[in-house]
Amino acid sequence: MDNGIIRAACSYASHNPVRLHMPGHKGRRAFPGSTTLIEGSPGWAGALLDAVRALDMTEAPGLDNLHYPTGCIRESERRAEALFGSERSHFLVNGATAGIQAALLAARMTLGEGTVVLPRNVHKSLVSAMVISGLEPVFAWPEYSPEFSVHMPLDWPCLESTLEEIERRGEPSPKAVFLINPTYSGFSRDMSRIAEEVHARGMVLIVDEAHGSHFAVGKGLPRPALRCGADLIIHGLHKTTVAYTQTAMLHLGKGANSRFSGLSDAVEEALRAVQTTSPSYILMSSIEQAVEVLGKDGGDWVNRGTETALELARRLSSIPGLVVAGYGEQGATPNDVKHDPSKLMVILSGLSVTGPEAAKFMIRERNIVPEMTGPNYVLMLISGSHGPADVEAIENAFIALAERFPAGHESTPAEEAVGTGTVDVSSLMRAMPRPARTMPLREAFLSVARPVPVEQAAGKVSADTIVIYPPGSPLLTPGERIDPEVVEYIVNARRAGLNVLGRGIRGGEGEMRVYCVASS
Repeated sequence: MDNGIIRAACSYASHNPVRLHMPGHKGRRAFPGSTTLIEGSPGWAGALLDAVRALDMTEAPGLDNLHYPTGCIRESERRAEALFGSERSHFLVNGATAGIQAALLAARMTLGEGTVVLPRNVHKSLVSAMVISGLEPVFAWPEYSPEFSVHMPLDWPCLESTLEEIERRGEPSPKAVFLINPTYSGFSRDMSRIAEEVHARGMVLIVDEAHGSHFAVGKGLPRPALRCGADLIIHGLHKTTVAYTQTAMLHLGKGANSRFSGLSDAVEEALRAVQTTSPSYILMSSIEQAVEVLGKDGGDWVNRGTETALELARRLSSIPGLVVAGYGEQGATPNDVKHDPSKLMVILSGLSVTGPEAAKFMIRERNIVPEMTGPNYVLMLISGSHGPADVEAIENAFIALAERFPAGHESTPAEEAVGTGTVDVSSLMRAMPRPARTMPLREAFLSVARPVPVEQAAGKVSADTIVIYPPGSPLLTPGERIDPEVVEYIVNARRAGLNVLGRGIRGGEGEMRVYCVASS
């Protein structure tokens, strides 16, 4: 394929101009003697980084401008629009977070101040997006699946109930509805009904489809948001494609600008506010490559990944003690919920091991690194980059795990010493606590705050965002009252080995402090 950005960058580099512009390395090697080729060594990494400096450019002649694209960047974006079926697609180099921030900011710029309805299992980036946009949250609580220990995607009955409650309270209609679909664990719902209902009420529909970039081309996968009528859709390209980390896209759905006049221009201006003015041409080039790979041979790279994941699901589900989400009778999802096979979610319900303990075992003893863990599951992301050797290694790792931690197994002193002793996670295998809001989110976020040990924080108002990361869904957001149930959940999550983070919680074993509004 004739790649717009890559071709323009190569053309510029091939002329070998005297670069008197940024960046400081001028496209030349900083370590010319770096020739070490031992993969994984510092010298090998240094040589790779040195070589790529030739393509690390700025808005030089012929290289276009991400904030006002008319040349090679715009040409590449048009290819993405054709592939995904969008009215307008924007390249992002500040991650999906920038797309989420820009989407809420654009909704505010188009429809004015107000509220946004969003499910509680959204990503923590929504907090910064609401602070920036000034839109206040109205959280909806989608159903919790005890089988999978996660919240499902928001459905219309739950959203309708939330909207009716807003009306009963005599509050203005929200300006936007924000969905996360698929969830971090790969669960998805068709959003067509929600799109119709939301548009009938004059609200913008924004969808965080960060984990579903591949839905547009893959066979047998959930229906993508752009085909369901969403207005603004965010893709985290690096999560499920060959694009480099930190790359993403923000799409404007077909008809969105007609429904909400000025939305397209607002999106562009919002992106100028939240994206760097020095975008990486290396990152943008990798987006271009990702679009090319997704569209090649009818999505062959994605379909290979799906086939690999399904083969793994078949093998792992046959191991006693394991259940694979979305696969087989035991892993069946609700009728209206579809699961993305590439999010290989293995439930450990029949073993005497927790998710964090299983991950430690796999990393230390099998050199296999999962994406994340929950109280009783391990989540792995499978893609077209995996092959038969990976399938064998993963299967063997789970066979060994099942042999080490069969049902009824009790921790040995040796296992406890290395952190693979069994702990009680039953208190975490339930829906998250529902703290009450007592203060606007933005006001609380910007308030003078003081750190308080989490055990002493009950009754105070949070200025903090506390999450288990990944997946990063907030246990607590600014402006919410901290009740004893929230404190207990946070303490138990840390005790179980989950990665609890916040302004005063840096992970690990240190003291956990919650920043609370000083006046509370």
